[in-house]
Amino acid sequence: TGAGSGLGRLFALEFARRRALLVLWDINTQSNEETAGMVRHIYREMAEAAAATAPRAGDGDGEKAAPSQCNLQVYTYTCDVGKRENVYSTAERVRKEVGEVSVLVNNAGVVSGHHLLECPDELIERTMMVNCHAHFWVT
Repeated sequence: TGAGSGLGRLFALEFARRRALLVLWDINTQSNEETAGMVRHIYREMAEAAAATAPRAGDGDGEKAAPSQCNLQVYTYTCDVGKRENVYSTAERVRKEVGEVSVLVNNAGVVSGHHLLECPDELIERTMMVNCHAHFWVT
């Protein structure tokens, strides 16, 4: 979660380098897609590197070419983790479209930048929903 920027994006890129199939969630569709584009770029680079070092047919060594990187995929979902029903419906879509998740990096978060006594009630509620409650719902 929170894959569209900051630590969420950095985690996504590192998992991509480790050849993970990724499911990225963020409230911001555009930034989430930007992260997915960066992940796809990493996957293409790895596939090109593997193709460049793979034995070629007819080289006489009898070995097959290295396995393709085509199983590396990234899926993006727009989700507001501060809204329980949005989390549940998005999770159901992931189960149907991708399958079960084996590792969850629950990284979405809200930072108000205000002192507590200067923070509006709505922002305090939003912060609690995203930074606390969402961890239970997403898990």
